[in-house]
Amino acid sequence: MSDPAVTPLGSFWSILPEPLRHKLLLGFTGRLHLLDMAGGCLRSGDPGLTPVAVDAVQTAFGENPLDGAMAAELLAHPSLRELLPAATRACLELLAGSWHRPENTAYYERLLVRRDFPKIMHFVEQSIAKEPANLYWREQAVAMGLVGNEPDWVRAMMDFAPPSGLEPVMDCVAARINAFDGRRAEAARLYQRTGDVFGPAFGVLNAGLCMLAEGDPASANLLLLDAVRHAPWNTSLLLRLHDLLAGREGEQCRLGGSTAVLLYSWNKAIELDATLRSLHQSELDGASIFVLDNGSTDETAQMLASWQSRFDSRLGAGRFTVVSLPVNIGAPAARNWLMRLDAVGRHDFACYLDDDVDLPADWLLRLGAAVRQYPEAGVWGCKVVDHANPALIQSADSHLLADPDSPPPDLTRMAPNPFRLSDLHIQTMDSGLFDILRPCASVTGCCHLFRTRVLRDAGDFAIHLSPSQYDDMEHDLRLCEAGLFPVYQGHLAVGHKKRSGAASRVSAPEEGNALGNKYKMQTMHSRADILAAQAAERAVLDDDLRRKLASVERTILS
Repeated sequence: MSDPAVTPLGSFWSILPEPLRHKLLLGFTGRLHLLDMAGGCLRSGDPGLTPVAVDAVQTAFGENPLDGAMAAELLAHPSLRELLPAATRACLELLAGSWHRPENTAYYERLLVRRDFPKIMHFVEQSIAKEPANLYWREQAVAMGLVGNEPDWVRAMMDFAPPSGLEPVMDCVAARINAFDGRRAEAARLYQRTGDVFGPAFGVLNAGLCMLAEGDPASANLLLLDAVRHAPWNTSLLLRLHDLLAGREGEQCRLGGSTAVLLYSWNKAIELDATLRSLHQSELDGASIFVLDNGSTDETAQMLASWQSRFDSRLGAGRFTVVSLPVNIGAPAARNWLMRLDAVGRHDFACYLDDDVDLPADWLLRLGAAVRQYPEAGVWGCKVVDHANPALIQSADSHLLADPDSPPPDLTRMAPNPFRLSDLHIQTMDSGLFDILRPCASVTGCCHLFRTRVLRDAGDFAIHLSPSQYDDMEHDLRLCEAGLFPVYQGHLAVGHKKRSGAASRVSAPEEGNALGNKYKMQTMHSRADILAAQAAERAVLDDDLRRKLASVERTILS
């Protein structure tokens, strides 16, 4: 392979072997994904892929700087040990030697399942007091404290004297905590101080993301451009840098047509009231709003009546419509009912919103920017974050994954025709790498925009997948198979009030229903159609990335 430091980005991308390109198209973040890529590079026997493999390992280490189990696993491979830089290997050895999983973690694991963060944090604090030298508990403190949105407590738990030689690891941990807590300039300084332990690009890349979030795009430009020179294979970095240079993150655009905003709800009067408040305060550009009360028995009807006059005053009479049903017909049927209303059909666009989201004021203009950049898309969606802790991404750009060598479909298996969506966004916390605009295979149903004609032509949402989220995914798959790929607008973040922790726990019957719906969804699409859609999506992603590489390269050479 040519020297990446002097090879043009487009040419460098072209000479990468196809399996690696497929994985890189998903992104360059997430522990499982990074280690999978590293393993594939090393197994290929191509020495030209060694820099990619080593950087993937170092990046996984940087994203999980206290993961002693991963450190021990990496060190257990003699061939990999020899490839890693001495400074990286030394930190991994120190970490593995200071990290010990307790013999009995049953009680702690029960707390984790319940997502009872006060009890989790209390138990971790007690465990640190008993085993102050065991970095296992420090790792748990960082992970659980940040997920629980308690950065000050995390700092207190990390106030100790680490083993000599682990300074880069501690700097990386401190940088993560500071970035999480909004102290981004200090985080950027600490990231840069880690040197090359986590790879030649990791420190400057994350420093650049911090400065971008701090509102200093000039410094971010310089840092991210420097990172690209060291790691031209880092697709997450390249996509983020392209959008920064092209001004995508601040772009807003009116849709140029009428929009029907569609909501449906069942017995969530408090959440729906808050969603309507954020909708009322946003830039609606003359949109009309349709709310389907799905047989609610709480205060939903009275609450909706109270909003009628406020929206009439804001939008004009007849632009806020309530549809009341006597029974709960389920989410897919509610979506179908709304999309088939004659009044909705007279609009150019239709946008579904969940009844428990918090919208930024410019949400519709951000979707308009995505439509301007990708007018041919089948649907446009956004980044969905946990409302209580926006550093947790619930949904981002999802890509179709199906193994062409898997056995033929078999209805006797729990997964009769297996395929899934990528999940890099849940393998790490939000650092800004998912703030990108590009095609994908599926976007979240919390906030997604369709051309009304395309929405209706694609057919109804599958009512036999009710209740579940799979009806959204299945509808997106039909669009993919028709060549109308979704587009992810990562510069729009919508807060979702259903937490990914305790609030998401389901009963055994609900879990069984979800598994049954997943089974049914897989039987609705043939293996040939799924593989064809996956190949077509990869071609779309590849073309999109090549255009953006050329744009970034022009900036580097100018």
